[in-house]
Amino acid sequence: MATPPHEPDNQDHDPDIEDGAAAVEEAAQLLQSWTHGDLRFDDNIVSCKFVRTDEGRLVAAVMVAALHTADTVLMIPDEHAPVLELLLTMEPFDENGPDGRWVDRWRIYHGEEDDINWVFLDIDMGRMSGIIIDGDALMIANVLAEDEAGLCRAINDLGTQALQELCRNRLDKDVETPLVVGVDPGGLDVRAKFDVLRIPFPVPMELPEDIVRITKDWAAPAKG
Repeated sequence: MATPPHEPDNQDHDPDIEDGAAAVEEAAQLLQSWTHGDLRFDDNIVSCKFVRTDEGRLVAAVMVAALHTADTVLMIPDEHAPVLELLLTMEPFDENGPDGRWVDRWRIYHGEEDDINWVFLDIDMGRMSGIIIDGDALMIANVLAEDEAGLCRAINDLGTQALQELCRNRLDKDVETPLVVGVDPGGLDVRAKFDVLRIPFPVPMELPEDIVRITKDWAAPAKG
């Protein structure tokens, strides 16, 4: 009987695919850990603070000139990782309309805005380390969205002292009045006086009780 020809194994490793997948994961984690970047349009580069919707869209307040350009890029800098560049499409919305809750979220994170033109920033494409990334892969829905408010309350109810200990233990930072303002499977967003800090989880976590438990452990005074 003749031996059938060898067919390629779909499970064979393709280094290019693996590198691309790793780049997507790194870029998504980097974006998730930041709430500000540099917005580039025309000849302007301005600071841009943003938050994410439950579906992973970005929300920001921008100057009016940014609304009239077709080429808008958000750059996420990181001293420990390559710069992530995001090609964006802006969609203005009215803060007094049904999407106004995202303005409230932005203000919880960042305080009062300098600009009054509210927009969704949809990611058309990303680029990092020379690798092009589909924008949809970077707009990640928060599966904890329905539990997020309750998780923030539960963690903040631990008290200021416990949250200060949390920041010292996990970030080696002394934060005067920390407040947890966001939770997703990748970590906690903690508002400090002048910035929003990210406390990542060691692995993605989707069970609220596990998040409360590990946060309580981290917020316990260090034994010395």
